[in-house]
Amino acid sequence: MIRVHGKYIIRRSENIHEENDYKKYLPTLREDFHHICGYCGKSERITTKGFEIDHFVPQSVDPSKKIKYDNLVYSCFTCNRKKSSDWPTRDTSKSNDGVKGYVDPATPDFDIHLKRSESGKIIPKTKVGEYMIRKFKFEKRPIETLYKLELLWEKKLELNKKILEITEYKKMEEYIRIQNSIDDLMKRIFNVKE
Repeated sequence: MIRVHGKYIIRRSENIHEENDYKKYLPTLREDFHHICGYCGKSERITTKGFEIDHFVPQSVDPSKKIKYDNLVYSCFTCNRKKSSDWPTRDTSKSNDGVKGYVDPATPDFDIHLKRSESGKIIPKTKVGEYMIRKFKFEKRPIETLYKLELLWEKKLELNKKILEITEYKKMEEYIRIQNSIDDLMKRIFNVKE
């Protein structure tokens, strides 16, 4: 099994100067989250919708956390909308009750609750993981397709580097095959508006 975030370890920067508007944190947050959604692991380079800042503890539950950097999550549009202001415990110091709730994606605990199959599907490891999958509707979204597209994108980048060095016909065939696969997956993603 694979981590939801793959090779990326998400950790928020420490000793961040407190801003008066949480949107000012966006550049740092993007870097800390490696340009991927903290919840589903989708890369910003393969989506048709923008990324947003999610308040892990919703503003409606605790307005004092609105501009606290350690409460912000870099999130894709879809995950942000699915989570919205849901906070089952209603206790700002408790993100879940062992069955319902969330796990901060910028903590090691995230990997305790969710994993990814070899095909890219996000799978629960705990009851909290099951709750998150239901809430984010991972089973109804093209999560596996997005994962495969990201892997292909990485291969495409590798091939682009190689293609500049090697002009063998076989390498060109492989590049064209990968490019066609990426194009096909991109069409599918755009059609479902993920």
